Amino acid sequence: MSVLLLGYDVETQDPDSPVTRQFLEVASRVHEEMEAPGTFFLCGRTVENNTEALIETQKTGLFDYQSHTYSHVLFKCLWQVNDEGERLVRSGSIEQIAEEVDKANRVLKERLGVTVTGLTTPWGYYRGLGDRPDLLAILHGNGIRFVRSWMRNEKDWVPNPLEVQPFFYECQGFPDMLEFPMTGRHDCDWSRSLGFEPREFDNVQDYAEYVAGQLEIVAEHDWAWPYNQHDHSTMRHDPEMVVIRRLIEKARELRMEVALYRDYYKQRMAEKERAHGAQA
Repeated sequence: MSVLLLGYDVETQDPDSPVTRQFLEVASRVHEEMEAPGTFFLCGRTVENNTEALIETQKTGLFDYQSHTYSHVLFKCLWQVNDEGERLVRSGSIEQIAEEVDKANRVLKERLGVTVTGLTTPWGYYRGLGDRPDLLAILHGNGIRFVRSWMRNEKDWVPNPLEVQPFFYECQGFPDMLEFPMTGRHDCDWSRSLGFEPREFDNVQDYAEYVAGQLEIVAEHDWAWPYNQHDHSTMRHDPEMVVIRRLIEKARELRMEVALYRDYYKQRMAEKERAHGAQA
């Protein structure tokens, strides 16, 4: 069965910014009205600045809370090639990354009472963390069992093809760690690469219909679609969350499941264990 996984990178770190609180209020209202679950991938520093607002969202019972590191340090270097040219974005050190993961876990436990099992890497990378078993070991040692890290194509740019689907890091030695590739376009590029005006899409409704069309392809192939938006880009370009509303509506029209990342992970692990049991 095809599935839509709604995830949000909540990462605004300016303590004086109202963006995250505004986003959380709108997201709670939209998800309650649509009766749909969603997952917040939270920077620890953002949690520290918005603890009360996040606790308020817990009252809905619709959201899961996972990590987006403490302060958004990159795991891998990016060598981006696109129409604007080339640029290199450097990663943090191994020591920095380990501290980022551990500190975020502690903040989410202390402030929200949640035990983190999932993480979204900042920016995302081509082939995810498949070529970095050392980083996978850091995550696994910190209790992470699912990760969103494959978000870009071979040019470290977008879109990432829809056919790149969730998989376990078996070859790397972590058979219980599931990768959720984020495919398609990135909402952070709405204003620059996508529109809304005067580029490819005239307005947010047009973009919402484009995204709904992508969902038709996902449903046709029985795929999973880990869809992502950010707190800051949402409030800047789609403050009423028109795109999310349309996605949920379309998923239900197509009889797709709308699920939490943690629940889909549990489902995949159960399937994996049944398959191993049948082979024994």
